[in-house]
Amino acid sequence: MKNKISIPVYLPDLKEEDLKAAAKRREDYALSRDLQAEGNNEAIGRRLTKNKEKQS
Repeated sequence: MKNKISIPVYLPDLKEEDLKAAAKRREDYALSRDLQAEGNNEAIGRRLTKNKEKQS
């Protein structure tokens, strides 16, 4: 059994425009996830409000 893990070092030559494109994709993804979470939170809030009204 090996005690050490060997990971090959492989980093392709990255161009500046590739890095910028990757950063833009991350920002777009984060924004879409934030909007989705906001919508989910609003839906949960409405559901909890309805449940409280029904219980009253």
